[in-house]
Amino acid sequence: MLLTAVAVMAAAALYYLYQRQLGAVSFFILSIVFFSLAYLQLSKRKRAGSGKAGKGSEKRRENGR
Repeated sequence: MLLTAVAVMAAAALYYLYQRQLGAVSFFILSIVFFSLAYLQLSKRKRAGSGKAGKGSEKRRENGR
């Protein structure tokens, strides 16, 4: 519910910026938000997989990758 409210408020703010001929600012803000979300997901994946070493990861370590 909170996420929905934040999304609606963000959409209204971005629409306001777009109407004021500041559409590039809204796209810049969105790119920062999406980059941070992707970075958080990537870091969670790395933390979750750090305890488990699979066969593929061992081969990569041997090859120096």
